[in-house]
Amino acid sequence: MSVFVLGLLGAVTPLAQAAGETPSPQPSPTLPSAVSPSASPTASTEPAGTVQPGVPISTMTPQARSRITLVLFDEDIVLVGGRDFAAGDDVTVAAETTSLGGSALTKADADGRFILGFRVPADFKGTVNVKASQGGATAADALDVTGPEAAAKEFKEAPALPDVPVQRSDTTTATGTTTATGTTTATGTTGTAASASPGTASPSPDAAGSPTPSAAPQPSPTADVTASPSPTASPFAAVGKGGRRQFGAASPSASAASPSAAGLPTVPPASPTPTTGAAAPAAGGAPEIDAGGTKSGLPWLSGFQSHQLAQLTEFGNWRGRPNDLVHVYTDRTSGWGGLVEPTWPVDLFKGFAGKLLISEPTYPKGQGDNGACARGEYDGQWKKLGSFLVQHGRGDSIVRIGWEFNGTFMYWHTDADPATFRTCFQKISAAIKSTDPQVKIDWTFNAHNSPVPTGNSPWGAYPGDEYVDYVGIDAYDHFPPSKDDATWNKQCEDVNGLCYVIRFAREHGKKVGVGEWGVASCSGDGGGDNPFYIQKMFETFKAAGDVMGYDAYFSDPTPGNVCSTITNGGQNPKSAAEYKKLFGTGAS
Repeated sequence: MSVFVLGLLGAVTPLAQAAGETPSPQPSPTLPSAVSPSASPTASTEPAGTVQPGVPISTMTPQARSRITLVLFDEDIVLVGGRDFAAGDDVTVAAETTSLGGSALTKADADGRFILGFRVPADFKGTVNVKASQGGATAADALDVTGPEAAAKEFKEAPALPDVPVQRSDTTTATGTTTATGTTTATGTTGTAASASPGTASPSPDAAGSPTPSAAPQPSPTADVTASPSPTASPFAAVGKGGRRQFGAASPSASAASPSAAGLPTVPPASPTPTTGAAAPAAGGAPEIDAGGTKSGLPWLSGFQSHQLAQLTEFGNWRGRPNDLVHVYTDRTSGWGGLVEPTWPVDLFKGFAGKLLISEPTYPKGQGDNGACARGEYDGQWKKLGSFLVQHGRGDSIVRIGWEFNGTFMYWHTDADPATFRTCFQKISAAIKSTDPQVKIDWTFNAHNSPVPTGNSPWGAYPGDEYVDYVGIDAYDHFPPSKDDATWNKQCEDVNGLCYVIRFAREHGKKVGVGEWGVASCSGDGGGDNPFYIQKMFETFKAAGDVMGYDAYFSDPTPGNVCSTITNGGQNPKSAAEYKKLFGTGAS
């Protein structure tokens, strides 16, 4: 049996830094003889299953107070977290697959916890079984892992997306359960406040509605991968404080090919009950939706996130192209009035001839839950929003309902089971459109990873073509940043990536929305002043001209957040120049 080596992680945060480093072979014939527990105070005070800001995690298996939990980080690093062990005593951690095996000795910290990490070969696909022993007590867990090269191979071999039937739910009971055969019930509720669960919060407005991004860790959900062990002679490599160290033969590097889209989106089943609603748009885009930027001259609507008309105008003047739309957020701390009768921020742009892109949570902060929404208890409120938009001459707005629902940093996030959120979204969409037939509805998730719903994919929460006009993504240059074509392709083609969204839009006759995007100069794993990222975003938008609906750059100068400002020689002068060249008057 080949041997892999486990190396103790001194803290979770250093791993995030190490994960971006290129492994350098440093053969070592021996295991660490004495491995000290985590030196980081945070690592010993956070409950298992949480992660500190700046740590991207790609897969987490939720468990009910299990003594050990396995987490897949960056596609090829498995973390083992233990709890409820005797403080200060040795813990033996053994791991094996069908072809690899090994063990390491560590100590539980003062709170009875430990963290270990090891790396699997890039072409590995299979189940990793881990057992932690201390005295006569043992705890075991298993995790299905697909390495980046294996994922890339699956993606290349994946069949085209199927013609998924449209989900309809015309008949509903008072509890929100659809009565048509084949639909799912949605009576559960979600938490009303986000906890410190893993998840990277994309910049979003603060409590008052102003656009202050909030830093948080990267999303991390459950991988839903079928175990299919692929024997390999490559040993696992240890991960330590100083970065990745390899033991024995060098592990294969990640393929530049695009991985991760092996699974197709999980879309709710169709109801056999016929409806009188409009048929789903034909594949290849929705021609009746906003055909290009009439003001900017770009093939899609292009704009900016702002709550000031003067700032919006300044941005258009700076880049040399007027804005087609402005992205605004309603005030979610002022009860229902702030959401469904949003004079602020709508009235701020009375003098703006373009379109409004409005981000709305599924209910006011501290005043409801997705379960009540799914039962239709808020339908009357959302009908008010449609009427309000029509009365204020903004009936053609785009409304992003419950954006970034796949991150636990949003209080309206979906549960592990997305049925409740899905039904809630359907209710809101139908209610708004009942009083504003002109409105367009946007379903947007956060890029890179999905802590929820289960499966490391947001697509289980897709409400069905009948309820969506735009499929959207918020995609910043972090977790991971895109430094070259290989890293760009890897994250873009992932099931949580922009390229996958474009593919889905073509198959389902939808337009693509990118309501938040930008460079990340002070994010935990940001790409900094990265003109390559700007270039790739523009090229991808342009190549998707048949389905590209809109983009809105998110400008954030706040220290400690993403720091994405590009205007007037700000924090990112190289990216600013590239943006101005491509999205400004130099664009074609």
